Amino acid sequence: MGDTPHPQGLRHPLRRLIRFEAYGILFLLAGLFGALLATTAFDSTLVILLIFIAASSAFGFVINDISDIALDSRAQKPRNPLADGSLSCRTAKVISALLLAISVGCMALLPPHLLGLELAVLFVFITYSFWIEVKNIAVLDLIYHALFPALYGWLGFVLFHPLDLTGIVYVILLGIFGAVGELGNEIRDLEKDRLERKNTVVVIGERPAFILTISLLVAALVIIAVYALLQPGFLWLLPFVPFGAFLVQPVVLAMHDHEYRARFVDSINFRAIILAAAMLLVYGFCRMNGWC
Repeated sequence: MGDTPHPQGLRHPLRRLIRFEAYGILFLLAGLFGALLATTAFDSTLVILLIFIAASSAFGFVINDISDIALDSRAQKPRNPLADGSLSCRTAKVISALLLAISVGCMALLPPHLLGLELAVLFVFITYSFWIEVKNIAVLDLIYHALFPALYGWLGFVLFHPLDLTGIVYVILLGIFGAVGELGNEIRDLEKDRLERKNTVVVIGERPAFILTISLLVAALVIIAVYALLQPGFLWLLPFVPFGAFLVQPVVLAMHDHEYRARFVDSINFRAIILAAAMLLVYGFCRMNGWC
């Protein structure tokens, strides 16, 4: 859950704290697409699940900023509104408690068979920033960031259907993209983190991290292509595979352009949202017309 630089004067402190547009939209799409893979017969529980995803992920971002106050305050223009004093820590704690309460309320309304996954979501967010502080442990930091979207996609799928091969492949792909996102954050923040943390990029170095990021993206595209060819009803995925180059390109550019590294994670996130939304619309249209 790295920082995302933005012009501080253009963003309200609360928006900077929750930064929903950076990751929350992707998490919602993960849950929604998981549900669509499982069924087209939605009911009100999907709305409750989406509220849970929004509230629990925002809760995770807020407690992460609370834990990062000391480190982020050393930055020249910290994204963290708690680090630059534009929002008090007390206010952030109240917001985190409210978001946690909303999350727990949604858990009470959702089917009981989701409880284990819902508790896992809260556990990974809390232990990422506190107690275990996974964000300071190499490899585990990537595993946790793989779990963030994977758990949400898993929840969306099993809300309506038991986990099958399609669900497993989907969860794996979300995990890969989650790990890629964290590698990007750690590459971008390497200079800030070098003396304070022992995350994956600090341990393995910048160039190997770039190579690992590109390798994971290519692996995800290969999995998508192979699955589309072998699994009936998923040929619609094939035209999207070449568009994966739009996710790889910012990584390659950042590898050779040091100044671009402050912006390349934003570029990847924005392109991922556009690509995921397009895939969601196409698949939804196909499902509703019985083409897949």
